[in-house]
Amino acid sequence: MLTETLSIKVSKTEKNSLRKVARERKSTPSRLLRDALQTLLASNDAPQASLLERHQHLFVRLDEGPGDLSTNPEHLKNFGK
Repeated sequence: MLTETLSIKVSKTEKNSLRKVARERKSTPSRLLRDALQTLLASNDAPQASLLERHQHLFVRLDEGPGDLSTNPEHLKNFGK
């Protein structure tokens, strides 16, 4: 695999944290950043779920109930009373 150099600026705290995590994982800061970049790029290519799809477990079946709820004046009888 042909590689190229990419330079980024980070704070001293971020640099120290990255080195610490790399040591803990017996890896290198470069390897951790490459892995994180690959994860980010892969998730960006994946189809994004809609808000409804991500929270569908919070809803009752959406296909239940009258299909004309927003257009049929019968459903508005006694509304607000």
